[in-house]
Amino acid sequence: MSGAPAPQRKYEDRHLDFSLTEEQRLLRDSVSRFVADDYDFQALHARPAENGLRADHWRKFAELGWLALTVPEEDGGLGGRLEDAALLFEEIGRGLVDAPLLATMLSATIIAQGAGFADRASVLEAIMAGQRRIALALEEAGSRYDPTAVATRAAINGSGDYRLQGRKVVVLDGASADAFLVSARIDEADGRSGIAILFVPADADGLEIRRYRLIDGRHAADLGFEDVHIPQGNLVVAPSQGSSVLREAVNRASILLAAEALGAMEAAIEITADYLRTRRQFRRPLSEFQVLTHRLSNMFVTAENARSMVYRGLSAMNGPVEERDKAISATMVAVIQAGEYVGGNAVQLHGGVGMAEENVIGHFYKRLRAIGKSYGDLHWHMSRYTRLLQT
Repeated sequence: MSGAPAPQRKYEDRHLDFSLTEEQRLLRDSVSRFVADDYDFQALHARPAENGLRADHWRKFAELGWLALTVPEEDGGLGGRLEDAALLFEEIGRGLVDAPLLATMLSATIIAQGAGFADRASVLEAIMAGQRRIALALEEAGSRYDPTAVATRAAINGSGDYRLQGRKVVVLDGASADAFLVSARIDEADGRSGIAILFVPADADGLEIRRYRLIDGRHAADLGFEDVHIPQGNLVVAPSQGSSVLREAVNRASILLAAEALGAMEAAIEITADYLRTRRQFRRPLSEFQVLTHRLSNMFVTAENARSMVYRGLSAMNGPVEERDKAISATMVAVIQAGEYVGGNAVQLHGGVGMAEENVIGHFYKRLRAIGKSYGDLHWHMSRYTRLLQT
């Protein structure tokens, strides 16, 4: 990521060095080369893949090491930090790459924490090899983005296994997943209730999957669980830890989506600037009209402000929990508002052609809108931020 966050030392005094390391430059270049050589968004959009996944691309991601980026070294991964993943997602945003990377990377991070998960090692190995795609099933009809508002229940039977009942909605990247990490409330023997995370194969008996496309053309799914049997060994995160793990997952998802939005905004600005230079009105390039160049300048300033907020969010991720939540929500408020301004103006400066399905600028705007509704919208992040300010 141009100027992407790359701290040179561990979190100590919250002063981070955002220059790129040599490894991060190589990572950024690998994504840029993939977009330039192997990913033509408009051609691929005209021939959409079933459920949004192209097997050749997924194999390529595995070969490039992207799927192992945030898996700990002791599990055979690269042990990359969140700053490295943010760099990857900024370049993905710049190229409008449609692939279930976020869900799988988030799931790998959670599975790596699941010491009691029986298939932990084999699932992580399969993820890194590009042989498994896991989606995170958190949201429910009444949760309103709160990962701890869970009505789905897992009852413990006499053998210690679970019976899963409930529904999950808008499971991002769920259409192409072959397994899900599902949050469910478990009533324990001592009468206490907690939120656990269970590993559920997509072909489990009693699991209903409804696949569909979102505003940006990407794929999601709704899940229905009707007395789904889950072996005891498929408990990934225990009820005592579920809430904190889910809270952390939402923060990680948000900051990676913020980085993706940053790349999308910068690409939209570049495309719009090029359009103004080449499109002519009254025998003059549009770039000679001051009112248009002022709007383009404001778009650039807005995106740069968003970049500084992404840095702020990343720098707070190793801090205290309350400060982390507050910084991530502040970042997302700024990024969502910036995305609306930059994306909307990019379409407007293209005129009517900006609304055409064949024009890529409209797809950048749709992606920015979709990001603004993923893992928390503007209202949710504003509410969380103001609530934490008062504590």
